Amino acid sequence: MIAAPAIAIVPPLDGGQPLDDALIRLERFSWLAFTSTNSVAALMARGARRGVLKRFSHLKIAAVGPATAAKVASEMGREPDLIPTHYDSASLADAFPRPKPGDRVLVPRASDGLTDLSDGLRARGWHVDCVAAYRTVCPSLSDDLVSQAISAEIVIFASPSAVKGHLEQTDGKSASTVIVIGETTAEECRLSGIEVAAIAEERSVGGLVQAVSSMVDQR
Repeated sequence: MIAAPAIAIVPPLDGGQPLDDALIRLERFSWLAFTSTNSVAALMARGARRGVLKRFSHLKIAAVGPATAAKVASEMGREPDLIPTHYDSASLADAFPRPKPGDRVLVPRASDGLTDLSDGLRARGWHVDCVAAYRTVCPSLSDDLVSQAISAEIVIFASPSAVKGHLEQTDGKSASTVIVIGETTAEECRLSGIEVAAIAEERSVGGLVQAVSSMVDQR
């Protein structure tokens, strides 16, 4: 196995001020919705620095899938109130209940992240505050690691940003067999001219492992 990180998580370019503004006004929100483990970690780290961690208790929590739910349990000490049947942002928006008067949801996300969740919630009548909690950048890899990544038999991607980062690192080259975590990542591959061999049945690390195992067994 070759570990070649395609993205790194860094603070947003706005310095996090919009996120701070949301955190000091948490009483406005009735729900908190997470679309990734990174958004959980970034929000909790910022909340700890601002001394507001005890003020999350009144909020209902939504998580896009099992990995994000596990991160919520680990970081917040509680299970999410809502996880969709299908682990993607559009399904999470569809799973939300109808809003009551005054309901508002806080969605911390990557500064360049997709807007499927916030768009879907607004379409269903929710007031949404979508704020940048972090941003993704492409880290530099050694020439040797880049060569290993290009020559690998199988490459796996767990996010659209990882696809972009990998192609930037390898000057557009990739392994011939590509396995991805979900349809959104698969679509990014297609837009980048990469053929997807398999999509994990479950949008999780476990699902990716199973997809890789199945692919190897077929060879």
